[in-house]
Amino acid sequence: MAKLSVFLFVLSFSTIVNAGPGSHSLWAVATYIIGETPFPEFTVVLMLDEVQVGYYDSNNKQSIYRGLNPTDKIYDDLAQEGDDVFGEIYYDMKERSVQLKHHLNLTEGIQVQQRMAGCEMLDIGEPAMIMFKDNFNAIYTDQMVYYNMTHFKYDAGKLLPGWDGMMQAYKRRLYENDLLPRCIKTLTTFLKKENNIVMRKVPPRLRLIKKEVSGGLQVSCLAFGFYPRHINLTLLRDGQPVAEQELAGGEVLPSGDGTYQLRKSLEVSTEELKKRHNYTCTASHLSLDNKLDVSWESGAERVHLSTLSALFLFNLYLTRQVS
Repeated sequence: MAKLSVFLFVLSFSTIVNAGPGSHSLWAVATYIIGETPFPEFTVVLMLDEVQVGYYDSNNKQSIYRGLNPTDKIYDDLAQEGDDVFGEIYYDMKERSVQLKHHLNLTEGIQVQQRMAGCEMLDIGEPAMIMFKDNFNAIYTDQMVYYNMTHFKYDAGKLLPGWDGMMQAYKRRLYENDLLPRCIKTLTTFLKKENNIVMRKVPPRLRLIKKEVSGGLQVSCLAFGFYPRHINLTLLRDGQPVAEQELAGGEVLPSGDGTYQLRKSLEVSTEELKKRHNYTCTASHLSLDNKLDVSWESGAERVHLSTLSALFLFNLYLTRQVS
C-alpha cells in the first residue's frame, strides 16, 4: 500500500522535494481516493530524508513506525501524534475532495487527491522550511511554502478560489507557531532514533562505459551504490565539462537496495572519434574526501569500433577474473 502511495505521488508531481546536503527533511505523502479500488481510501507514507519511517491508512487508523526498538515509549508517543495529525489530514482532504468533485461536476470514475506536507531543518537544528502541496487528478490545487522563516509564498493553483489576504495571514501564523515547531520536533526525534540509517555514508562506485551505437559510440558515466542521494557527476572532454544539453539521463534513481545510481551518457560520432579526445567521469560525494575519476582516450583512426567493443568486453572479463 505504501508503495502505491509513493508511486502515485511521483507520477503526479514532477519532483519530490529532498533535503539537500547539510539539512534533513520529514515529509508526509498522503493519498485520498474517491471510487472503488482494492486500496484504502486514505494512506500516508512518512519519509525521513529518503527513508520511509511510517505508514498510516484509513482502514486501521493507526500509525505504524519502523525502528530498532519499535516498542519504545518514544514510538507510542509518535504514534499518538501521528494518529492525530493524519486524522486531521484525512478529514481535510475528504472534505476538499467533495468540494472539488462538485466544482468539476464529476459523477463517476476514480478521483485521486494527493498532498505532500512537511518541513526541512538544517544540520545545526535551525528550521529551514515548511511546505504543503496539493493536487487533484494530477492538477495542482494549492501550494504554500514558508522558507528561511522570512519568505512566505502561496499559489492557489487552477481549480478552486484561493485564500484571501486574511486567510493567508492566519495560515502563516498557524504554520509558524504551531505546525512548524511540531514538525521540527518530530523530525528531530526521528533523527535521533534512525541516526544509523539516515546519517550513513556509502561511497559511489564509478564506471565509464562505452557502447557501440549507430553512427558512433555512446560514452556513459555511471555512479552507483551510493548514499545519500546527493552527488555531483560530471563528464569531461579534454578536461572541460560537457554541456548538460548534450547529455542523456541525469536523474538519480533508487537501486532497490537502499542506495542510489546516476547515469549520464554522450553520443560520440565516428568522425568525432577520429579525433584524440580524453573523456573523464568525475564524481564528488559526501562520503568522499577526494573526487573519483575514471578516463578513456578515443582514437578511432587506429581502432575500429568493433575492436573497441571487443577490447572492452575482454578487459571486463579479466577484471571479473581478478576480483
